[in-house]
Amino acid sequence: MSVAATRPMGVNGSGLPLAEDLMTGADAIAAFMFGSASEANKRRVYHAADKLGLPSFKLGGTLCARRSTILAWIESQERAA
Repeated sequence: MSVAATRPMGVNGSGLPLAEDLMTGADAIAAFMFGSASEANKRRVYHAADKLGLPSFKLGGTLCARRSTILAWIESQERAA
């Protein structure tokens, strides 16, 4: 039995194992949010994290975020619009 199989669904709000939910680096976050990790999209990620409230955190000097948290943040932005 795998570790993921023993984890109750919804532990991190998405049912994904943390390793699948966690994105490390602006490249991964940009690819998730914008479809590519171009330099312009990485700058957009850093700007959103710094100025727009994109839910993220740093591990050492690496920007990290959770897929489930970003999706919830986007949904809240949509509701507020």
